[in-house]
Amino acid sequence: MKKTLVALSVLAAAANVNAAEVYSTDASKVSLSGEVDAYVATTDIEKQSTDAGKKRTKTDPSVMVWGKIQLDAEHKVSDTLTTFASFEIESQTGFDSSEADNNAKFDDLYVGVKTDTWGVAVGEVGDLAESMDAIEKGDITNEGQFFGSAGGHRSESEGHGIVFKAELTDGLVFVADANTEASEDLDNTYGASLDWAINDMFSVGASLVNGEAAKDIDYQVGGVSASATLGGFFFAATYSQFEGVNSFGLFGDKTKRTVTSQDDPEITKEIEDNYAYTNGDAYGVALQYTIDKTRLYATYDVMSLDEQQNATTANTDAKGDVTNLVLGVEYSLLDNVTIFTEYQTAETSNDFTGANNGAGLDADTFVLGTYYTF
Repeated sequence: MKKTLVALSVLAAAANVNAAEVYSTDASKVSLSGEVDAYVATTDIEKQSTDAGKKRTKTDPSVMVWGKIQLDAEHKVSDTLTTFASFEIESQTGFDSSEADNNAKFDDLYVGVKTDTWGVAVGEVGDLAESMDAIEKGDITNEGQFFGSAGGHRSESEGHGIVFKAELTDGLVFVADANTEASEDLDNTYGASLDWAINDMFSVGASLVNGEAAKDIDYQVGGVSASATLGGFFFAATYSQFEGVNSFGLFGDKTKRTVTSQDDPEITKEIEDNYAYTNGDAYGVALQYTIDKTRLYATYDVMSLDEQQNATTANTDAKGDVTNLVLGVEYSLLDNVTIFTEYQTAETSNDFTGANNGAGLDADTFVLGTYYTF
């Protein structure tokens, strides 16, 4: 699941919550859990506009909520094999009125089989496992962006995936996945990773994901990540190379422009243009300190551009970078209640050519929130 300012990572938020059993037998069980999150957020984001160069959007402090109900089911087929399924029903208010209708929708739906050492599932499988997890050790914020893996997996959340996860030996986990494309003009996206945890103190992972971002536009992310835990301190570093990425966190992945009808100047319509697909390098560092029920954390990520991809002509040089800094503090008020505050700032360099020459853009967000799980 991709993070936004008001949509959290379910695994990170619910990892310590024990779901309540709705019913169980010797072979089957069904469990229910849920979450409600509340936020007060304010934003100041400048984006590239095709019409007027740049467009800045500011919002006053606004209250938003997000909630879900999650149902998990298991059935023991034999002494070693178990089938399982999971889905969520979620709803949210958002930053604009088009999202603030509180309509419920199904999300993170998957079904699979597992043993004590391996599992396979189909559907929207990212909450179970995905190949880019191994290089996202620095993704420790609550609501902030993470660029160390170049913005994350482009198609994991679309629900057309299959994943295989296995513990090859003590501490060494292998993941392989495929996200299918129904269009005959696009290739499927395939990925694989290895993640090795050593003595609960150190871990190192490597991932490679390959496919197509658009017709005749290659998509690839390959990288390594390492982390260390020493006392209350945690440190992580990530490096990756990417191709076919056109999304830049708070600056989005497209511009908007207004087109006037040639027949009637009074009639206009708004058109969205995607940013150019780019190649480059990404890297990030993360640091946190935990004492008792309080966690302090900071992340700093960079995406540095090398060239733009084009399906019809030779690739052209791209330059510049986009940076993202997140500072936050959280406190575990109860076992199932966490409160946090988070500040995020991002900017593009003055020579940035990724977002349709969106050089010199900047953005700031501030969030005060709470996670309540049950």
